[in-house]
Amino acid sequence: MYNSVDIKVGRFIRQWVVSSCGSDQIRVDKRTNIWAIVKQNLALLPEDYAIVNDRSEYISIELLDAHSQRSYIHPAGCCLHLNSLYRCYISESGQEAIRRYLENQFRSAFRVYMVASMRDGSREKILHAITSFLLDYDLPVDSRILGRLSKDWYRYRQKNGEKLHIPIFF
Repeated sequence: MYNSVDIKVGRFIRQWVVSSCGSDQIRVDKRTNIWAIVKQNLALLPEDYAIVNDRSEYISIELLDAHSQRSYIHPAGCCLHLNSLYRCYISESGQEAIRRYLENQFRSAFRVYMVASMRDGSREKILHAITSFLLDYDLPVDSRILGRLSKDWYRYRQKNGEKLHIPIFF
């Protein structure tokens, strides 16, 4: 069994994570950016910490066994031992960094989906593609969300012009 930390990400991003990962409990690899952000912001549990009962805006990230990891940003001869058994809390700035990271991942997934589904730029097709994206990820479809995502898509398309492409990562 693993310890985990709770991260407040908001209902919309939480639903996207649940749809993408199958659960609100995320197990990350040690070589990922999100684990690097978690590891940088692990702290001791504050004395005034209270367990949150309403988990509708929270996800959990499992803490990997991180003890005996060396950190090379300290002076020579020093070794930082980070034991996730005791450091099982993410600071507010760390929660904000993880939330921003997940929002950027959502935005990237949305844009890749839109580039893949768009060939002509008609408004009806754009709204249909956005609606399809929301339905594929079990996200709520309402006029406010459609407006936000279509605005983001238009800005992205205006910034990148006709060189819309799908990035390939190796």
